[in-house]
Amino acid sequence: MNEVKNPSAGMGLGIAGLVLGILSFPFGILGCTFILALVMGIMGITLSAVGYSQARQANASSGLIIAALIISILGTSFALIRLTHSASRSVDLFDNWKIKLEELEDNSDKYGDSFEDAFNEGFKEEYDQEELESDFKDLEENLDQLEKDLQDAGKEIEKTFDKLPDEEKARKLGKASGKALREFVKELTDTI
Repeated sequence: MNEVKNPSAGMGLGIAGLVLGILSFPFGILGCTFILALVMGIMGITLSAVGYSQARQANASSGLIIAALIISILGTSFALIRLTHSASRSVDLFDNWKIKLEELEDNSDKYGDSFEDAFNEGFKEEYDQEELESDFKDLEENLDQLEKDLQDAGKEIEKTFDKLPDEEKARKLGKASGKALREFVKELTDTI
């Protein structure tokens, strides 16, 4: 006659395995939670197997524990199916992107040439070449005149500065240095 040593042996682990197995079903079916379902299903299988072993040793009832083991195996199976399906779709997605990027790279020279041609065409339509050359020539003449005027002004300042007494030169240099330093600090502060 088989005596029951502990009628609830392994029952707590069986119930925990049942709960984890039941939870692994919806998480296994949903697309973004299959990893969580896989973990819960494996934990449910482990707890149910240990609970079943304890129940067998104590000669206790094991119906609930076997149900927990089956449900945990099914939940894990759903999660594994979702994992393999998602992995194959991910590989297909990456392959498609790789092909698109290779096509884009192959066509980049063609796109660059067509952009350059369109830019040159639009630029020529917008600006007359003779008018641009005339504007550049006028600009160059104005810059040359400005440079000459600056040189003349520099020479004039030098002459005036040389006529000043040494004390006045030192005072003006100190004042100009202070002003330049203040402007530098202001620019530095604005930049920071």
